[in-house]
Amino acid sequence: MIRTTFDAVTEELEPGVLLVRLSGEIDIASTDFAAEAIRAAVAPPARLVLIDVSAVTFCSSAGLGNLVEARNLAGEHNITLALVGVGRPVDRPLTVTGLGNQFRIYASAEHALSEL
Repeated sequence: MIRTTFDAVTEELEPGVLLVRLSGEIDIASTDFAAEAIRAAVAPPARLVLIDVSAVTFCSSAGLGNLVEARNLAGEHNITLALVGVGRPVDRPLTVTGLGNQFRIYASAEHALSEL
């Protein structure tokens, strides 16, 4: 059995604005849990979803798939999506795959809220 440390917590910052805090390792063992949390948030009546990855310690291709799914769902539902707190564990795979330029990225949720 593969064990991984992962958690996802969603908080409503204000009506229609959600913050999804992902933490730990996003890999094949946790991808379904991550997808569930993302799908629940990136849906109407949300108008803005921030995905905080500042506490992510590892992001595999499965984790990138979760982020791409979030981006695609946001587009389908006309929801603004942004990543916040992108550190090396997420930045590196985003950069290597060229996906980084497909996301709005902010240093913090506060910074994203002030610009979006």
